[in-house]
Amino acid sequence: MPSSEFTVYLITGANRGIGLGLVRKLLEDKDAVVFAGARDPSSANELKDLASASPDRLYLVKLNSGSVEDAKAVAAEIEAKAGKLDVLIANAGISEYYQPLIGSDLEQFSRHFHVNAVGPIVLYQAFRDLLVKSPIPRYIAISSGAASVTEPFPMPATPYLMSKAALNMAVQKIAQEEAESGMVAIALSPGWVQTDMGNLGAKAVGVEKPPVTLDESVNGIVKVVKEARKDTHNGIFWDFTGSTWKW
Repeated sequence: MPSSEFTVYLITGANRGIGLGLVRKLLEDKDAVVFAGARDPSSANELKDLASASPDRLYLVKLNSGSVEDAKAVAAEIEAKAGKLDVLIANAGISEYYQPLIGSDLEQFSRHFHVNAVGPIVLYQAFRDLLVKSPIPRYIAISSGAASVTEPFPMPATPYLMSKAALNMAVQKIAQEEAESGMVAIALSPGWVQTDMGNLGAKAVGVEKPPVTLDESVNGIVKVVKEARKDTHNGIFWDFTGSTWKW
């Protein structure tokens, strides 16, 4: 069981892309214990290899975005193994539909909202009690700068963008409702990253590749997460570079 000197992380969507990159980066810290969420841990081969190399510091957990049952089961496991949760990074998300709004399939809105907006709320509800056991509890919602309502990006991915804007509002509400606790709640844009998801978006708008490498994004995210404090970061829409976005 990790002692109180360890920083305990939960990362969702950890089997690929930014999530997997975050797991790799955080394991460089010898005082980090990481719970890596994936829909099907048995097929997450890269995570399994990392877990074999980092026994007692990396745990693979089944966590399907939006599943209350999965979230409760993982919360019980973290309670048993670590007794607290210091940092929750709600990273799992989808962006799989690129069409003009006028002809968009309405079912895509429900699908993207369930994963990208409702899923992180499920996590907050399930892990809140574990988070507040931490001296510096941090709820990190991976959002998108493209979802800024003030500075909208012309990408034909309305279900994704609307769901991330809704997620941003959820972060605002968490920050407000946790005003008396020590919890830090932020939205965090990882940049337009060279991952499967980012590359699909680039193709949709005729761009060769996204401008941000995975390492650049992950290094920036981890820096913001480690620096996040109630008096300086709470309720703010951050960028991986350390700058901020307008909501």
